[in-house]
Amino acid sequence: MKHLFVLFCALFLVAFASQNAQAQCNAELYTNLALRQLAPGYTFVKSYRIDGKDGQRKKIEYTCVFSKDTNYMLRMAGKDGGARGLVATLYDAKRAQLTSSYYNNKFYDGWTYKCNATGIYYLSFTFQDSQSYCGAAVLGFRR
Repeated sequence: MKHLFVLFCALFLVAFASQNAQAQCNAELYTNLALRQLAPGYTFVKSYRIDGKDGQRKKIEYTCVFSKDTNYMLRMAGKDGGARGLVATLYDAKRAQLTSSYYNNKFYDGWTYKCNATGIYYLSFTFQDSQSYCGAAVLGFRR
């Protein structure tokens, strides 16, 4: 009877652990996919992990410093396929929206933005009609 109890506990532990493993977001895989979409001439700056923790996190925000007269390109990839379900929005220091990857009910793989003033910017990732809440983005620049 004791062996049966130990076997039951072991099976329960394996089942619980595998369920948690499926819920994890492998953002590095999507970072590599997004990196391939960065246009030639852009220098990679940083990658961003977009992990919505299975829908528990609706918004993920990062701060970044942009320089005047520099072009920035953001590209995303997600578990839902391409950038579907992911929205990247750029805000200035006063929280005014500058650009977004979601426009006219359509998801785009990212955006390009020419910076007009050096300063702090907010890069916000949200989910819209997402099934996976998982992805990554890369940021590049060109002068």
